[in-house]
Amino acid sequence: LQGARVWIPDCAEVWRVAEITRDYKEGDAVLHLSLEDGSLQLLPLCNPDCLSDANDLVALSYLHEPAVLHS
Repeated sequence: LQGARVWIPDCAEVWRVAEITRDYKEGDAVLHLSLEDGSLQLLPLCNPDCLSDANDLVALSYLHEPAVLHS
């Protein structure tokens, strides 16, 4: 997979091209990417496990589309 180009979501441009900079194996906790233009993009943070089944979305530490869809 190293060197493969992938699309990642972006708030301003909707999708951006990135390149996988290290091989990824199933079970790895991190995927290393480099954006095509060399800039850095932070991905949405995951809520703590204790909040993963929260019935009230206001209780989430991080409220964004992935967190709402997961809950």
